[in-house]
Amino acid sequence: MKLEKILDKLGSLEKNSFIKIIDHIISKNPKNIKEIEKILSSSDKGLKSVDNLNISNIFSLTSEEFTEYLVCEFQEANSQLDILVDIIIRDGNCIMKQDWFSRLYETEIKNLKVKIKSLNTELENEKSELSESKKRDYKIYKACLATAYSNDIVNNRDAKITSDELSIILTLSKQLGLSQEDVKLISRPLKTI
Repeated sequence: MKLEKILDKLGSLEKNSFIKIIDHIISKNPKNIKEIEKILSSSDKGLKSVDNLNISNIFSLTSEEFTEYLVCEFQEANSQLDILVDIIIRDGNCIMKQDWFSRLYETEIKNLKVKIKSLNTELENEKSELSESKKRDYKIYKACLATAYSNDIVNNRDAKITSDELSIILTLSKQLGLSQEDVKLISRPLKTI
């Protein structure tokens, strides 16, 4: 289905959210800004008053920047995304109902909390099954993650991990050889479940 037809079917809230993202991309002077300005010059009120065909054309001109925007958003995504993906992957038949999803989600959260508690016990226990080098790697990653998350509080800002900090944290996890599951279990206590 073409974007123009999709925009016709969207409600104003969803359409405005999409337009807001495109508008943000335009404000950063994308590589096709001259072509975009030609399309926008026919409209007095900017992107919001442009018809769906022209919005689709502008999107085509900003598709690379839009892809970059999405990549950044997914990297900084809410801590619930990995849980959601795990549940949806298991629903191979695409027949999941909302109440079933809700029960699976609650079960996944409970299982995750048990795994986190077990990992923390292993890290604190001197006679754990984890090797000393693995414990060290986990502790280094956890300390760096905690610093990245809480250093904003010192500057009187909301505690969050910026995209720059995230890229460093991702590199650290790769260099330490941590699995995605390890990263999830270590980082989850810092995020709200």
